[in-house]
Amino acid sequence: MPLPDSTGRQKSPILAKTISLASVFICYALIEWASSAHLLTRIVPHPSTLSISLAWLFEHHLWQFSIGMLVITVLSRGHLWSYGINSSDIRLSMSILLKFYVVASVIVAVVIAVPMVISGTIPEYLAHTSRVDMLAWILFQWMAAAVADNILYFGLFQTLLLKYWQERISVKPFEVPVAILITTVLFAAGRTNVPIYGNHLLEYLLALAIGAYSGLVYFRTRSLLTPMLSQAFFYGLPFVVRFVYLAAVGK
Repeated sequence: MPLPDSTGRQKSPILAKTISLASVFICYALIEWASSAHLLTRIVPHPSTLSISLAWLFEHHLWQFSIGMLVITVLSRGHLWSYGINSSDIRLSMSILLKFYVVASVIVAVVIAVPMVISGTIPEYLAHTSRVDMLAWILFQWMAAAVADNILYFGLFQTLLLKYWQERISVKPFEVPVAILITTVLFAAGRTNVPIYGNHLLEYLLALAIGAYSGLVYFRTRSLLTPMLSQAFFYGLPFVVRFVYLAAVGK
């Protein structure tokens, strides 16, 4: 549906698409700017046992959540359910989620657990991570990152774009909305700075897969519940496996 102007007339579809896409990129740029300024990490003290990189990532996702929720509240006039903040179609959501857990567990076992046990080491960038930091990483992935990412990229960006970008790309037997492709790329771009699975290329490919999955599941269920729980499991489980390994070997 085209955007109405101040006189009540409907703006052209092309103009509506341009405004919606520009709004998404402006919001994305605003969050990146606010995060890179490190405003909160400079003002609010954090425990000395917590790395500054993790504190910065927490601030980044705090800005994502705050700005995303603010814009959603304004656009929806308080009807947050229309932007995916609901538990609609719970049976379908849980069915999809259980299947995802099985696939994600296999990926973590193959990519993380088995190589770590065989080599007897964890990645270099985590070699000197304290247990407190590791627990903080787990809680961060389970509670902060998954919620903030999905509210911003899919709840806000995808919902907004889908209103004005009706085009779909046919990949038989599927049809993928163009809006989902845009949010998938944005999501992947925001995830590749943390090599949870080992290297940036693999991280980017996995982020593309998770982004496409989250976008499609949200499109199907109209709820962010399954995408949030899926992302929390996928990015939190590697840290759980490493934490258990470190505890087992006494490090």
